[in-house]
Amino acid sequence: MQIDTCVYVVWAHRSARSLFGPASNPVVQNGGFLCFNTEEKARAESDELNARSGGSHVRYSVRPIPVQMNRPSGFAKSESTVPHYAVPPAKAPLPGLAAARLA
Repeated sequence: MQIDTCVYVVWAHRSARSLFGPASNPVVQNGGFLCFNTEEKARAESDELNARSGGSHVRYSVRPIPVQMNRPSGFAKSESTVPHYAVPPAKAPLPGLAAARLA
């Protein structure tokens, strides 16, 4: 059985007036994407980053990333009971993905 859920990733958007031109990328922190299990937490973080940017050419926003999870079913005794996750569309590991696991 597959279950669809989302993680919320904070994105940085550089304006066209920036020295390096416009761009949008996910925020990377400690070697992984800055993502959260709830939209409220992600919005709070992006609001804090926007407040700290102080008029720079960068603004922050939140984008949901859909994640498909497979529930374990019929495991043999030697197999793990941890669910297996499909790779999200970004093709990169997302920190906090394990926290999105169903209990």
